[in-house]
Amino acid sequence: MTENAKTITFVVVGLLAIGIGLLTRPSTAELNEEQLVGVDLTKNFDAPDEAKRLRIVRFNEDTATLREFEVAEQDGLWLIPSKDGYPADAARQMAEAATSLMDRKILQVASKNAGDHEQFGVIDPLSPKLEPGQKGVGTRVTMSDAQNKPLADLIVGKGVRDAEGQRYVREAGRDIVYVIEIDPAKLSTNFEDWIEKDLLKLNAWDLQQVKIKDYSAELVPVMTQDGRFAIQPTWDPRAEMTLNYNDADAKWNAVKLRKFDPKSGPNGDYIDFALAEDEELNAESLNGLKTALDDLKIVDVVRKPTGLSQDLKAGQDFMNNRDAMKDLMSKGFTPAATAEGSPDEIISSDGEVIATMKNGAEYVLRFGNLTNVAGGGEAADPAKDAAASATPEKKADGSDVHRYMFVMARLNEGAVKQPELAKLPDLPATEQPAEPAENAEAAETPAPSGGEDASSEKAIEEVGKSEPAAKAPAAEAAEAKAEEKPSDAPAPEAKPAEEAAATADSLKNEELEKIIAERKQIEQENQRKLDEYQELMKKGQESVKDLNLRFGDWYFVVDDDVFRKIRLSSDKVIKKKEAPKAEGEAAPAAGSVPGGAIPGLPPIPGAK
Repeated sequence: MTENAKTITFVVVGLLAIGIGLLTRPSTAELNEEQLVGVDLTKNFDAPDEAKRLRIVRFNEDTATLREFEVAEQDGLWLIPSKDGYPADAARQMAEAATSLMDRKILQVASKNAGDHEQFGVIDPLSPKLEPGQKGVGTRVTMSDAQNKPLADLIVGKGVRDAEGQRYVREAGRDIVYVIEIDPAKLSTNFEDWIEKDLLKLNAWDLQQVKIKDYSAELVPVMTQDGRFAIQPTWDPRAEMTLNYNDADAKWNAVKLRKFDPKSGPNGDYIDFALAEDEELNAESLNGLKTALDDLKIVDVVRKPTGLSQDLKAGQDFMNNRDAMKDLMSKGFTPAATAEGSPDEIISSDGEVIATMKNGAEYVLRFGNLTNVAGGGEAADPAKDAAASATPEKKADGSDVHRYMFVMARLNEGAVKQPELAKLPDLPATEQPAEPAENAEAAETPAPSGGEDASSEKAIEEVGKSEPAAKAPAAEAAEAKAEEKPSDAPAPEAKPAEEAAATADSLKNEELEKIIAERKQIEQENQRKLDEYQELMKKGQESVKDLNLRFGDWYFVVDDDVFRKIRLSSDKVIKKKEAPKAEGEAAPAAGSVPGGAIPGLPPIPGAK
């Protein structure tokens, strides 16, 4: 065998050995612990902006059901697919979640045995073998890129005892269990953490008026004329109250108060009423309503049935859809006949509130049934005591009780205060030249306009037109002598009448210029007011459009205690006035002893 052949043989054998070594090398699970410690468990994850989808799956041990939460970017917008595509405000939250999964170094190998998964709480919640009561199920966290390729796919288990921030985890599809540092709070399944929680986005200072419709409605079975049972709403109307808030004195004023009187007609009707002398509006409750509107937070959302318009009207197609009707009624919203007999209006089970803003935007809030639906999940922390989570205690303020609410926006142009425009001052009347007098009587008649200046001018003109009087001989001689003087003698001074006329014209021009300047200033101020009015109307229109884009497809779930602060009953709106102090009664002076003099001192003369 030649040297070249031997060399080629050695190279081929070496390559085969390398290939066999690569094929038969031990897996990660077969590496020793020293080799694994310090390895980046999420090495495929380089930058937070790579993350475009996050899916978190948890297992309910009692019901053997899964709770899934998913948020994803689609066409540049963040949505929540697990909530029927509700818009998410997720850029910041997603960046925090992505950062919490990046650069996760292995601190320790806890086990290589699948039999230990229950002990460390890393059983896959997507395993088909799970049954009710299953213990040790972890939370599966999958973060993917734009092509839905997993950047990290971990099952997060229990916390490590006496090691804050450390948890047992394993990669999906692998048995080996590691210890890493990870913050489950960044991997929240709480719906409220991923959305714009401020539902109405209103400023309490812009609130101008509220109208409270205090009524209840429920469905009851009734017998129809043809002998069949049907479901019909029954009403319990109580009051309607319209109230204005005045910024100037920071007070509420009653615009219209009506209460339902069952004796006012065959079926009863609303009648107007006024506050009694010993009654007043309850400012504390009404200010609480104002604050609650500003702070109204979403707990959860449910997509409304197809065919139901944003203003809660149902077309005939919708009315014939039994499934849609059933869904609507289950939320506490009921079809009702209009005045024309068409059943296309929807009433709510627990009344309505209409909040009108200064820009004319009106929020119509309709309140439906109570519900236990809530988007409030928890951080990915399966280490919590299952027994405690199985019997949650309700908060004292009732905030664990929720209610369906339907919101719509509309524009009330009449609610926008129109500007008060200033009146322009009149220009002075244009003067016409006076006609020559034909006789003495006409000459003495004053001009119809122009005042004293015009009369003076008229007099001057008449004087100039009169015949000269006969001159005395001495005067004639003086004139003749004056004419013999040299021609360079100084010209006689202006006549007083001409000076008066010039002064009058100057005053007229100054007055006219002053009025024109004043008119221009007023016109500019009026235009500024009109521009502000138009801008306010435009903002109101844009606000209504944007709000209905958010509200249109959804029922919202809110805390019931918030509902009770907003949809007030008449006994919360109106209260008895505080009893006035007796005449002459004054607060005791500082240091005085109520009911008498200071012990040990003589009584004050004349004191009672």
